[in-house]
Amino acid sequence: MKKNIVFVFAAVVFIAFFLPWASVGTGSAVGRVAKLIQAEEKQAQFISISGFQVPVMANSKESKLMISVIKIFQPGITDADKKSYLIWAVPLMAVIMSLIARFFQNNKWVHLALAIIGILIFAVAVFKIATTGLDKALIKVNIEYGLWLVFIGYLGIGVLSAFNFLRLSKT
Repeated sequence: MKKNIVFVFAAVVFIAFFLPWASVGTGSAVGRVAKLIQAEEKQAQFISISGFQVPVMANSKESKLMISVIKIFQPGITDADKKSYLIWAVPLMAVIMSLIARFFQNNKWVHLALAIIGILIFAVAVFKIATTGLDKALIKVNIEYGLWLVFIGYLGIGVLSAFNFLRLSKT
């Protein structure tokens, strides 16, 4: 059972890839502009976006919203529509990491590398979200539970691999 825990974390990442990652809507500035123009305040409408939907939306005819969200996190990005397909590597990488952990279960250096990768993914992603102004004037982005589950899944793979590294280092 203990050997299969890494697969549980990979499954969490894989399933969370299809759950809502963010809800995107118009910010309060748009509501104020609409109130001035139409003499009534528009309520912000939010749509939920999963990781799977990011490249689909970024490459659709109505891609301006998705490209705007991507540019909040990476302001200088070019060809965001084409690069958005890289997000599909998120669940694939978790599955590959779990398979590597299983096939090289007695190699402490593999576990060290997996620990560094998993914990680094978690740390960089959380730092990026914490330091990005998500409440921009025209677009409001709320991080949803699916994205947090992805981060927790990678953290779990990293921490479990760190424990395995320490366990193998003692022998």
